[in-house]
Amino acid sequence: MPASPKRRFLGFLLLAGRPWLAALSLLELFLLVEPTAVALVTGELVGRLAQGLATGAAGQGGIVAPLALLGALLVTGNVLRSMSRPLAERVGQRIDAAVREELTSRVLALPTLDRVEDVAVQNELTTMRSPLLTWTDEGIGAGAVVRFRAGLTMAGLVTAMLVLSSVVWWWGPATAAAALLLGRYRASMWREFFRVVSGTMPAAMRGRAWAAMMSDSRDAKEVRIFGLTGWLERHAEKNIADAARRVIDARVALLRREMSVFLGWAATASLVYVAVATSGEVSVGRIAATIGAVSAMFVISMSSQGEDMDEVAMPAVEAVTRIRALAPGLEPPPAPDGSGQIALRDVEFGYGKVHVLKGVTLTLTPGEVTAVVGVNGAGKTTLAKLLTGQYLPHGGTVATEPTAYAVYQDFNRYELSAYENIRIAAPQATREQVEAAAAAVGATALIERLPRGWETVLSPKYADGGDLSGGQWQKLALARAALAAACGARLLVLDEPTANLDIEAELEAFDRIRQVRGRASVVLISHRFSTVRKADRIVVLSGGRITEDGTHDELLAAGGEYARMFRLQARQFEESA
Repeated sequence: MPASPKRRFLGFLLLAGRPWLAALSLLELFLLVEPTAVALVTGELVGRLAQGLATGAAGQGGIVAPLALLGALLVTGNVLRSMSRPLAERVGQRIDAAVREELTSRVLALPTLDRVEDVAVQNELTTMRSPLLTWTDEGIGAGAVVRFRAGLTMAGLVTAMLVLSSVVWWWGPATAAAALLLGRYRASMWREFFRVVSGTMPAAMRGRAWAAMMSDSRDAKEVRIFGLTGWLERHAEKNIADAARRVIDARVALLRREMSVFLGWAATASLVYVAVATSGEVSVGRIAATIGAVSAMFVISMSSQGEDMDEVAMPAVEAVTRIRALAPGLEPPPAPDGSGQIALRDVEFGYGKVHVLKGVTLTLTPGEVTAVVGVNGAGKTTLAKLLTGQYLPHGGTVATEPTAYAVYQDFNRYELSAYENIRIAAPQATREQVEAAAAAVGATALIERLPRGWETVLSPKYADGGDLSGGQWQKLALARAALAAACGARLLVLDEPTANLDIEAELEAFDRIRQVRGRASVVLISHRFSTVRKADRIVVLSGGRITEDGTHDELLAAGGEYARMFRLQARQFEESA
C-alpha cells in the first residue's frame, strides 16, 4: 500500500535539520495557541472589569496582571507572526536544497552515461524540472512545511475546544467538528482549483514556447528572415489566453463556493453566540472567552490544511521516490584492470535493436595519437564514449582510464569567465597552468582582447560580457584538453574538435595538442584527412568493426577504404583549387 501524503512529506521534512524544525515547531505551536490564550485572558480581563463596575470598586489593581499578560501575548504574537513566513520559507528552501543535492549526487554517481541517459531517469528528472510543478514557486519543501503546519493545527483546535467545553461540555466537540468539516471542504475546493490550473499548463507552456521564439537570440535570425513574428504572436496569444481563461473561470467558481464555507461558519458561530447569550449562568468574562475561542477556531480551520499542496508537490515527491529506486546509491566507477592499458576487447554495443559495434578490439599506446575514421554513423563517437568509460559494453571488455578527458564537437560553452572556462577541465590547476594551456593552443591573444580579459564572462547577457565565434570557442575547448593533459590526464579524446576552424588553424591546433599531450594517449576523430594523416596510427571503423589499422602511408599502399576516402577528399580539394 503506498504511503499517505503525510508520511511521504515527513521524510522530506527531516531534511531541514532538527534545530530548524524545532524552531518552526515552537513558533507555530505558539501562534496556534495564541488566539485561544488571548480569548481566555480577554475574558478574564472583561470579567474583572465587570466585577469592578458591579461592586463599585475604583481600584485598578485587579486588571493590571491580565492587561499586562494580554499586551505581552499580542506583542509576542505579532513579532512571531512576522517571523513565521521567513522561517517557514527557510525550512522549505533547506529541504529543496537537500533534495537537489541528493538527486545530483545520485545521478552523478551513476557509473556510465547510458545510465544517465536512461529514458526512465530522464522522465523523472523532467518531472522535477517541469513548469507544471513550479508555477506557484512552491516545491517539495513548501509542501512539507504546509503538511507539518496542518499536523500542528490540532493543537490550536484542541485548546479552543477545551475553552468551549468548560462552558457546556458538548460545545467544544461540536464546534471543532464543524471547523474540521468546513476546513476540509475548503481544502477540497482548492485541490480542484489546482487540478484545473495543472491542466492548463501544457497550453501555457506552448504559449511561452511560441513567445520565446520571438525574443530568443538563437531563433531571432530565422524568425525575422521568414517574417514569422505575427504568426508566432497569434499562436502564443491563443494558447496563453486559453490557459488564462480556464484559470480565471476556475478562480471565480472557487470564490463562489468559498462563500458557502463562510456562511457555514457564520451559522456555526451564530448558534454558539446565541447559546451563550441565552445562558444566564455564564459570566461576562466567560462570554468574551467563548467568543474568542470560536474566532480562533475559525482562523485555524480556514488556514490551509495541506491537502491542496498535493496537487503541486506530490508529482515531484513521487518522482524523487522513483529516482531513488533507479539510482539507489553511490556506485563506484569501473576500476582499471591494473594493466595500465586502455583497450577494447571484442566489444559489442548498440542502441536498442541497432547494433553499432560488433566485436571491436583496440589497444592504445601511451603518448600515441590514434585517429579514428569512418562514414557518418559508423560508431566513432560511441567508440570514444566506451574508451572514456561513459558507456559500458553489451559484450566484451573495456579497460578504461579514470583520468580521461574528452572534447566533443558539441562541447559546452559555459557562462563563466574565460579563465574558468578553461580551468573547469582541472579545478585543481594553478593560474600559471591555465594560462599555459591557453598559450599552448594559441588562445591567449583572443582572451586578452576581451573587455575584461581573463575575467570576462563569456555571454552577451552580462554587463561587460563577451561572446566568441565558433572557432574561438573551439580554441578554449582545446585549451581545456591541454590543461587536462598538463594535470595528469592519460587519455585525451578529440571528437571533431576543430570543425569550426579553417584548415590552417586546425593543423596548427593539432600540432599544438601533439606538443602538450605528454604521455597521454590521444584519440582523434575527424573527417579532415589533412589532419588525420599526421596521426601516429589510423584505424578505419566500418560495419561495426575495425577493418584497417596502420599509418597513413601503410593504409594508402593497402588501397582499401581509407585510401578511397583520402583520394576522394583530395580530389575535391584539387577541383576547388
